[in-house]
Amino acid sequence: MNSKAYLLFVATGLLVAFGLCVTQEKPTEPKLQEIKLSYQPSWHHTALFVIIEKGWDEKVLGVKLKTSPFSSGPPQMEAFAAGEHSVAYVGAAPPLSLLSKGFDAKIVAVANTEGSSLIAIPGTEYSGAKSLEGKKVMTFPPGSIQHTMLMKWLKELGVEISKVEVKSGGPEEIREALKAKAVDFGFAPDPSGYIAEIEGYGKIVANSPEIVPNHPCCVVLMRGDFMREHREVAVKFLALHIVASEYAKDPKNKEEIKKILIKWLNVNERVADTFPGSTNLQTDPRNKDWIKGLDMLCEAQYELKITKDASGNPVRVTPENVVDPSLYEEALKLVPKLKNELGLS
Repeated sequence: MNSKAYLLFVATGLLVAFGLCVTQEKPTEPKLQEIKLSYQPSWHHTALFVIIEKGWDEKVLGVKLKTSPFSSGPPQMEAFAAGEHSVAYVGAAPPLSLLSKGFDAKIVAVANTEGSSLIAIPGTEYSGAKSLEGKKVMTFPPGSIQHTMLMKWLKELGVEISKVEVKSGGPEEIREALKAKAVDFGFAPDPSGYIAEIEGYGKIVANSPEIVPNHPCCVVLMRGDFMREHREVAVKFLALHIVASEYAKDPKNKEEIKKILIKWLNVNERVADTFPGSTNLQTDPRNKDWIKGLDMLCEAQYELKITKDASGNPVRVTPENVVDPSLYEEALKLVPKLKNELGLS
């Protein structure tokens, strides 16, 4: 072997060895097969329903969304903490108790603000918060957005909480209790109030914008490992969330959205026709008013002794502790291209 051939042989061997070394140090990440995701039976989460019904998940992400419904946020967060899903459409309040303990997850987008109703059974007089004294009220469990808002409202208006019998339940349980007149009031997210009115066993006496104006409601929550290991997919998902939210709000899509809600929420056309009710679909976690509202929730959860650290000591979290807007900012850059690909521009 001459000197040139020998040098070429050695160089080739070194390149092969280096390539093997690099391959061993950075193994190819397994392709994501599906995204496990949870939601609640409310049109607060319409963006998710649109993504799936339009087939945008497989078209844009190349993966299928596997969804699990939950009646309210607290049990949803128990499943989230147990690793049953990586992404959750959930109220802004339930994650706070989980995140206060240092759990590896972040709020990455807003789903909606407001959108709940105080519902009275026929014959029950209502003249403001004081009307609830001596009455039975059913709402979502402690730690939920509805329970937090209800307690904050009653306290601020001087209602003696001990004089209000507060029961816990999901949307179906609340509606059943109203039907059976087992409670005097229910406080639940849309569309429960409209269902009760249309079916004749309840009347909306106050919407949450009147109770706590502009309050945060649902958000998109992601596990830290999912964001780190599949960041590109996570960003694309948030871009889809933005596009789907805009699509759902567009009046020209009303009839299509009604059909989607009828399917996902098992409601009739009259109920679907009331969409969006008092629900305000939003997406931006950088919005100053929303951040202010989230901080108010953090304070309310602290006062209720719901947020605690890993040792069980009460702790007051802040929006900076629980929100990561970086994925949303990346997603915004993708939205114009995505709309064009989906034929929406």
